[in-house]
Amino acid sequence: MTRIGVLGSPDQALVDGHGAITPDGSRWQLDWWVGADDRWHLPAREAAVRQTLVGAAPVVETSVRIPSGDAVHRAWGVGGPAGLVAVEIENASPAPFVAALVIGPTAAGRVRSVATRGSWVTVDGHAALLTPRPASRWAAGTPGETFDAVEAGQAQERVFTGVGGRRTRLEVALLHPVAHRTRLRCALSVGRPGRSVPVDAVDLSLLPDAETAAAGWDAQLRRGMRVVVPDARLERAIDAGRAELLLAADGRRRPTAEDVAALEDWGFDAEATVAWRRLGIRARARASRRAPDASPWRTVRARLASASSTFTWPDGPATLLRALRDLLVGAGDDESADLLVELPAEWRGQGVEVHDAPTRAGRVSYAVRWHGPRPALLWECERPIRLRAPGLDPAWSTSEARGEALLAAPTGPSPGAESFS
Repeated sequence: MTRIGVLGSPDQALVDGHGAITPDGSRWQLDWWVGADDRWHLPAREAAVRQTLVGAAPVVETSVRIPSGDAVHRAWGVGGPAGLVAVEIENASPAPFVAALVIGPTAAGRVRSVATRGSWVTVDGHAALLTPRPASRWAAGTPGETFDAVEAGQAQERVFTGVGGRRTRLEVALLHPVAHRTRLRCALSVGRPGRSVPVDAVDLSLLPDAETAAAGWDAQLRRGMRVVVPDARLERAIDAGRAELLLAADGRRRPTAEDVAALEDWGFDAEATVAWRRLGIRARARASRRAPDASPWRTVRARLASASSTFTWPDGPATLLRALRDLLVGAGDDESADLLVELPAEWRGQGVEVHDAPTRAGRVSYAVRWHGPRPALLWECERPIRLRAPGLDPAWSTSEARGEALLAAPTGPSPGAESFS
């Protein structure tokens, strides 16, 4: 599950591996189906489903293969008081298809009624989904029954006004035609249940597109500690993890001690302060006793190998980010810091950069360049402290606030000597 939302708002949602969206705290979800020339495609049942992020931002793109192209579903948080998520389905094929927006219960949830109120579709009386036009056809039933009706061509053509009754696991599919090379964009309310959505203030034409939302996150991720490492996938995991941490500081789910420690490690002081206030007494104690990882590169490799395509883990990104921080800038004291505690064999001969790493001795930046087998270290600190670089040259140290030095060639295994496992 990938978390989406905007900074400063607890109105967030989770996107599963097939594109279904569940607002935080809700017992219902919004799924999607695609009716193409050959058949109906249900992403939850399809083998040819690919999911990724737009850049490294929490903008989730899910693609399903259909004849001659793709159906592409995107979801991202939208700023403002309404508490919205933008949902877009693009027809990236040369033929029209039908997109079904499917409102139904989560695995342990329930839906009693789905109706309309003005331009909004409501779930159990609360505004839930805004579409650019009414559905052309619709079908309702329990999960499973609804798809059977749609697949059999039994969707109703009369205007959808609502369904409900004694059923507690109601599912409704709202069918919208999507012409070739066009997009259907909607808004999903993810605010707290019972909170009124200012319907008149929501204009679908004014919603930012996915690329604009991703660019906004890029600007946010230029804060705090930034790194450049010789592994493109790891860099994307770092940025995606930092974005998830920032969302966790605002989310309704209480952050963990590990989240707070990682926020501090990566220089997000304001978010760490907010998250700290939300911790219980025991979690605060764990965060205060934060111990460095004894084998940081091993942890980083294991976490990266187990990451989903959108760089998520069931227990969040804190373990990866804390281990990488321990690798790049080790634990020190008020007058010292360690740079690149461990040199991965895969990084030998390749550049590394760390900018504005927070330490007890102030912020530290450095870069590693190579002259043949010897690393050149360039560094800058807020004030003179004692620096060491045990992963590069255990014999080297300095007390200069800034400078550069050509270090001895590191010993140890050459690149390729370790396997990625």
